[in-house]
Amino acid sequence: MIAMVRGLLLEKGVDSVVVEAGGIGYELFLPAPALQALPAPGAEVRFFTHFHVREDAQILFGFLTPADRQVFLLLMTVKGVGPKVALAILSHLSGPDLAAALMKRDLAALTRLPGVGKKLAERLGVELSDKVKTLGLDLGASLVSGTQFGGLDGPWLQAQAALTALGYSQNQAKNAVETTYKQWGDRPVSVEDIVKAALKAV
Repeated sequence: MIAMVRGLLLEKGVDSVVVEAGGIGYELFLPAPALQALPAPGAEVRFFTHFHVREDAQILFGFLTPADRQVFLLLMTVKGVGPKVALAILSHLSGPDLAAALMKRDLAALTRLPGVGKKLAERLGVELSDKVKTLGLDLGASLVSGTQFGGLDGPWLQAQAALTALGYSQNQAKNAVETTYKQWGDRPVSVEDIVKAALKAV
């Protein structure tokens, strides 16, 4: 079981990365926001992982936070949701955001997810609305439940995830990004600019 990979980011692809750890290059498939939030190759990164084994393949999935991995695994307990669908879902909603939508059984939000029709959305809500409560996720960071950035998402949350990938704790990353947001306000900024500024505030 491979639960975590920490090492040098060698390559960034369309849907995966290669990380060198202990002299071995690991290919990890990531949700889209995680890929977008990563620094340039050459930086040290850390991923929480799930090693998925099936008859014809062995695939390593990577996540920037334990919350995203927890929700990924929970999604796959539902009939009709395999790793590809679960990853596609987390490419559109973070773990805490999705957990909040599931707890509320927000069918409108769930049916907007790729690969999720009305019947699957209803099944997700019925089967997982209670289960996500047991995960202990920090829903205070969720865009669905009212975010720490007053409703903003995009580069701000991606920058926070990038800092955790660089080895900072979730609280350190959150505080640094919040400090930067208070200084800059809601003007348009890139993930790279936020991360550079937030690193000075860590």
